Amino acid sequence: MLAIVISLGAILGIVIGEALVGYPVLSFLSRDLHVGVDPPFTVDLKFFTLTLGFTFRLNLAVPIGIVLAFWIFRLLQ
Repeated sequence: MLAIVISLGAILGIVIGEALVGYPVLSFLSRDLHVGVDPPFTVDLKFFTLTLGFTFRLNLAVPIGIVLAFWIFRLLQ
């Protein structure tokens, strides 16, 4: 359950960061950090193709979203 709350909080933080792009004072919260494998790693064996890749997109509003989601989760219990 904790992993779901953290994931939803991270998504909420991304949404908060995107919503604050238009406000110059708070636009620093929307700065992104992309971490991952780009381009994806591909193995082609002619009868089977496997593609592996992932990217984490984080911004400064993600911790705010995680704390907010955890707070809401605690209120609902």
